[in-house]
Amino acid sequence: MKNIVVFVLLSIAFFSCRENQVASEQMDRAETLLPVYPDSAYVILEGVELPDKLNERQFARWCMLYCRAADKLFKDMLYAEQLDRALGWYKSHGTAEEQAWIGLYLGRSFVEDKLFIPATKAYSEALNLAKKKHLYNVAGYICSYMADLYTYTGQGSEERRKYEEAAEFFKRAGNIRSYAFALRDISITWVFEDSLSLALELMLKADSIVTGMNDSVGIASIANGLGNIYEHLDQIDKAKSYFFRSLTYDTAEQTSTYMALSTLSYNQSQLDSARYYIQKTGNPTGNLYIPSDRLYLSYLIEKEAANIPKALWYLEQCHEAKDSLYDKQKQVDIIDAEKRHDSLAVIQDNQKLHSIIYLLSGLILIVGLIGILFYLHKDRKRLDKINKQQLLLDEKEQLLAKLQKEIRQNETINANVKQEENKQIREKMLQAKKEILILKCEKLQHSSLFQELKERPNNKKKYGQTLSEQDWENLKELIDSACPNWQTAVQNVETLKKAEIETCYLSFLNISIKSEAMLLGINPDSANKRRLRTRQALKSTDTKMGICEFIIQKTLENIVI
Repeated sequence: MKNIVVFVLLSIAFFSCRENQVASEQMDRAETLLPVYPDSAYVILEGVELPDKLNERQFARWCMLYCRAADKLFKDMLYAEQLDRALGWYKSHGTAEEQAWIGLYLGRSFVEDKLFIPATKAYSEALNLAKKKHLYNVAGYICSYMADLYTYTGQGSEERRKYEEAAEFFKRAGNIRSYAFALRDISITWVFEDSLSLALELMLKADSIVTGMNDSVGIASIANGLGNIYEHLDQIDKAKSYFFRSLTYDTAEQTSTYMALSTLSYNQSQLDSARYYIQKTGNPTGNLYIPSDRLYLSYLIEKEAANIPKALWYLEQCHEAKDSLYDKQKQVDIIDAEKRHDSLAVIQDNQKLHSIIYLLSGLILIVGLIGILFYLHKDRKRLDKINKQQLLLDEKEQLLAKLQKEIRQNETINANVKQEENKQIREKMLQAKKEILILKCEKLQHSSLFQELKERPNNKKKYGQTLSEQDWENLKELIDSACPNWQTAVQNVETLKKAEIETCYLSFLNISIKSEAMLLGINPDSANKRRLRTRQALKSTDTKMGICEFIIQKTLENIVI
């Protein structure tokens, strides 16, 4: 069972690592393309399969890159649940700047869901961190989006205050372009409060900055703002001049500027010009409200021209466009809700899977540690036993050496006087040699080779593996070192065959017939017959005495001084 669990975990880990590797390569390509080709980077990031199933680090990185690409392309942020998960990882492992950026993206995601209170909380936490770490650039962006949030809630003074903070942060960060846009946004807030002189001063300052940078997109945007301000100031020629300047510098998104020109012409009762400019607004635009606004302005123009049937037709088309937009938004909301549900379900399943993996990994780790501790304890007991036997063996060998020394000393003295004493010493020497032999044979049982050979038959991975030539050499060398004269001590040893000698060596292991058969690569019946033939060759008649015991007994009997 444990092996199956380990295999499953290893399989999950392998495929997870493989998926993470593929996703990592995709993210590497996207990150390289992002500064210059954000659209290509966005497509690559969208192509990452099941990003919610990536590990936490890879998922957080994917969220960061995806939101950066979406930001450049003016697309929606990821779901708040996804960004909240990414923020959790960055809080533990990321830099302060990464935390601030992902907090900004989380706030924007809440705003897209019209969840203004959670959005404010996310923005505030990210802003506090950015200010604490002196991350002025990201602080400027956070303040800008907080100002946008106040636009939704209609808090004009708070909106302007945040734009002013953003401008100051951008200025301190050296981000002059964003500083100019912040001035533009502050200017717009003053327009809505009819403080046109202050609005014009700020917008002209922003215009001088972007003009000096030769930023065509910035020039077009701010020129549009100046056109609106001059229109409010009834300086129509200047207003038109700046609207045309905006069209010159921005050839991609001109619809809003043509709408402004058409509105300006309508307000000046220049209906032909108003119709001309309104026809220019038919190109595709990212502003979803332009089509219905275009139809409504057409209605006003035709109504002013007393073209009532056409005016009514435009009004009817305007209502249909608004209804269509409402239905489309409702459909998008349903699809978005379904996607959000699926995404949340994947996140929850992924979290459960990780919890199970962590739990199983913990259990396996604990079981493994217990197994290791048990093995170490068992091995420690074996080594302690060997050490004790070795100490006892050393004592016996020291005693034997001492007795041999006494014999030699006595031989130099009168033999008649020391004869009885020598006899007693020789008896002690004989007993010591026997005890040394027994201790050496007992010590064999705790050797690492004996332990491995005894456990081999019980190891399922090694079933059917017989002893190799090297195993036989090691076994014979170890036994012969402990009991060097056993073959000469056994009667009729010259009649023993190779198989019978092998059985004698294996008898020292004290293993069962079945285990011996596995080591020899034969069936248990054949192993049993080998033992019987070996007993017959050794002329061992006592069936209760093992072959090893018989060999040791014969060896002890043949010990001489």
